[in-house]
Amino acid sequence: MLLRLAVVTLCGLVGFMPRAEARAPAPPLANYVIDHWSTRDGLPQNSIRDIAQTPDGRLWFATWEGLVSYDGMEFTVYDRGSRPALLDNGIGTIVADQAGTLWFSDSRGNIGRHAADGSWRLWPHPANAPSIIVQSLQIDPTGRLWLLYEGNGLGTMTADGTFHYVAPPPKSPLLNLYRRMVLDSTGTLWLGTYDGVVVQGAQGQVHTAPAAWNLPHGLAWPYRGPDGTFWIVAGSRIFRVGEAGASLQYDLHGIGRITALLQDRHGALWAGTEDHGLIRLTGSGIERLPDYMAPASGRILCLREDTEGSIWIGSNGGLYRLREALFGTVSRRDGLPDDFARVVLEDRGGRLWVGTDAGLARVEPDGTVVAVPLSAEHDRQPAVLSLAEDAGGTLWVGTYSDGVYERLPDGSSRHFGTANGLPAGNVRALSVGADGQVWIGTQHGVFHVEGGLPHPLDGPDAPHGLITALAARGDDLWIGTLDGVRHVHGSHIQAIRFGGAQGAHTIFGFTTIGGDLWIASDRGVYRARDGQISQVAREQGLPVDSIFATIPDRQGHVWLTSNRGVLRLPLSELEAVANGRSPRVSVLHFDETDGLLSSQANGSASPSAIMRRDGTIWIATAIGIAHVDPAQFDAFVMRPPPPPVAISSIERDGSEVHQPLDGSALHLRAGHGLSVRYVALSYLFPDRIVYRTKLEGLSDSWSLQGNTRNIHLVGLPPGQYTLRVSAAHPGGAWSTHDMALPLVVDPLWWQRREVWVGAAAAAGLMLVAIYLGIAHYYRRQSRRLSRIIGERTRELRQTAERLQAADHEKTLLLERLRQQADVATRQAREDSLTSLLNRRAFDERLALAMDGIAAGGPGFCLALIDVDHFKSINDRHSHAAGDLVLREVGVVLRACVRASDVVARIGGEEFAILMPTTSLPEAQEACRRLRVAFHAKQDWGGALALPVTFSAGLVIPRPGETSAAVLLQRADAALYQAKNTGRDRVCSSD
Repeated sequence: MLLRLAVVTLCGLVGFMPRAEARAPAPPLANYVIDHWSTRDGLPQNSIRDIAQTPDGRLWFATWEGLVSYDGMEFTVYDRGSRPALLDNGIGTIVADQAGTLWFSDSRGNIGRHAADGSWRLWPHPANAPSIIVQSLQIDPTGRLWLLYEGNGLGTMTADGTFHYVAPPPKSPLLNLYRRMVLDSTGTLWLGTYDGVVVQGAQGQVHTAPAAWNLPHGLAWPYRGPDGTFWIVAGSRIFRVGEAGASLQYDLHGIGRITALLQDRHGALWAGTEDHGLIRLTGSGIERLPDYMAPASGRILCLREDTEGSIWIGSNGGLYRLREALFGTVSRRDGLPDDFARVVLEDRGGRLWVGTDAGLARVEPDGTVVAVPLSAEHDRQPAVLSLAEDAGGTLWVGTYSDGVYERLPDGSSRHFGTANGLPAGNVRALSVGADGQVWIGTQHGVFHVEGGLPHPLDGPDAPHGLITALAARGDDLWIGTLDGVRHVHGSHIQAIRFGGAQGAHTIFGFTTIGGDLWIASDRGVYRARDGQISQVAREQGLPVDSIFATIPDRQGHVWLTSNRGVLRLPLSELEAVANGRSPRVSVLHFDETDGLLSSQANGSASPSAIMRRDGTIWIATAIGIAHVDPAQFDAFVMRPPPPPVAISSIERDGSEVHQPLDGSALHLRAGHGLSVRYVALSYLFPDRIVYRTKLEGLSDSWSLQGNTRNIHLVGLPPGQYTLRVSAAHPGGAWSTHDMALPLVVDPLWWQRREVWVGAAAAAGLMLVAIYLGIAHYYRRQSRRLSRIIGERTRELRQTAERLQAADHEKTLLLERLRQQADVATRQAREDSLTSLLNRRAFDERLALAMDGIAAGGPGFCLALIDVDHFKSINDRHSHAAGDLVLREVGVVLRACVRASDVVARIGGEEFAILMPTTSLPEAQEACRRLRVAFHAKQDWGGALALPVTFSAGLVIPRPGETSAAVLLQRADAALYQAKNTGRDRVCSSD
């Protein structure tokens, strides 16, 4: 009877199983990356008994030393010493329901609940239930919680905390329970025991599995996959339950007992074992993780796939995580001669050639790696630094110290070394032109193969040192050196050097993108377009200086390799910066956390990175050849937005506070500070997630916070606010639901409205009283002031009259002082006898005229005049007669010159005339008229009627003559010439 009921129940169960859906194939194990956490990283204990994830994305772990939550950045431990304090530290199992509530049990049979609103509730075990660990919890469709007491049957607890436990009868299978149970969609419990799987129906009937299923005796337990598929684990064998019953799918008898099982989103099974780590089971068979990825030896206790597709592994040795990585690697473990890969090349047949420090290898299209010897010395193969293939399929191989090998398509080879004229040393670059010309970059310049022999490239600016890169493009050859670029076009060689501290020295490679040539260097990348070169380097947003290779993909991006990882950036941004339209590029930076076995890509070898015909990119690194498929990039990096941001902690003035559970606003007194820590519950590169914040009530705009996961609010004015935070993966969309924290800043007592209203009323009454008092005071003072004003008016009138008299006296005094100042000014610049300019004033006018000529102004003439025989006039007729003659000479001179001419007495009987814009003939004519005037005057000296004549020296400035003193000397010489030749005449000097 029991057997028939069991068959009916189980056959009814499998009717609920969904049909298999098409899934993406499971990625190779080499495409996974493993991470590990232990007590050194914040776990309270290294034995992880169970793992759960609540709908908000938070991960929870059960340990013997407390319940642990993880937000991607930090572990938070809840135990008997935390707030709230748990009833016991040893957590047996955990399970999350759809409402976001986490249920957990402990080693003494107690039950706890952490609700989605952050509240906690704890239920001590009932007196009639065993005070032992509850090994498994399940929630049935009615919301009832099922409790598995290992070896002591089952219990239940309703949502209101009502326990129900009945000890199983003797010989009941429930006395032999193991720590695993699952519920199907009908509410039927599948239970693991130490003697096979049993089923308890909705009415409490317990059935054993049908004998027709041929399950082995002994320990067996059930597992239900996320698609509803039921599996039974019996020792080291795994059975699938289907319409025909249970069928054996995998037998791991050579591996050991299975302790945990997980079906992932690809449909693959992951099996944790007693002491053989983690195994993956797919249609391809049984797969072991590579040794470098396998969890440390020890028992696998639990497995969980999170919402982002990562596999979490709880073991006795800590917590592990397997996640699919962007990069895969072919290394020595796959058959390469050495891990240190230098170059990679895809030939015309789709085969991949890899040069390493220990020789050459070929990767066939099916992934098989074959070592390809170059040297007959099998115990030592040359290190390969460069590869190139010509149109005929011949492979050219450059080595570290063994010259160049020419490997023909039939497998035969020819060697070029020092015996053939090739210099010793590194061959780091090879290139084959469209015309079939083979170019070889050596340690001592560039060579080309002609007539079966290498010939050097000579000529002005030809490089003769180490060649680091070569690129034959049409009629051009581009050469990379340790001192910039050489461009060969025909017979012309152009040296291109990049000066300055930010300029490149070492050139690592050339790549053609569109019609432009991009140059990888030790100072970023350069673009050569139409003879113009522009740079994109660290100053424009690149995180490193040295770029080894520039590889464009088919998705509009460029991949750059470096010593510190691989960079990806949009080609459009790179072009915009190179064109000067944008200041910086946005870069995604990949390293070991993205699947690279080594973030050190290799340079000074070519080609060090390529894009294959299938669009994948392959990069030579310090540990193998890394490869990435840009077409799959979005699936790994451009993830959906992370879940809503969660609050990690809130501190008010340094003291921790909690967000109200009912969602009401958190209150903060004005003048106090609030610090909020938050995190997006995503576990894929959580340190790369970017955040933005907005404080509604203060600003309606978002503020980018970068990777910062906290915000400090200080000095907010009283009012209502809402702090919003959202997150995004780099380059991805922002989370669809923002974290919202309502805040109320309460005013201080003096900031409250009622205080201000009362203060305003009191101030009004006080102002009225003050007004009335002031009005009475002013009326009384007005009468007193009127009396005082009358007295003061009389006094002011008298004072004003006195001031007017004093002012008149001051005016007269100022007029006398002005007249004296005018006299003094004239005396300083006029000759007191003749009223002509004196020597000082004349020197100033002459200096100005000389400056004018120096500035390109008009010329002038200078005449020095000396009265003839003046000394005899003084001696014969007295000095008074002489003074009269001098005054008359001044009058005649003023009367005969133009208004623009300058006349001065410069000493004794010597006068000077400065004639602006006057040529020498014009000046001579003016002097002639002046002599006529002297002769015509008959009354020199008044009644004495003396004959008075003069001698004159006339000069004009010579070209380039800038000294007034020199000009005066020449005029004086001309004057003496007139004196010496008979007087009463004018002599000139041009």
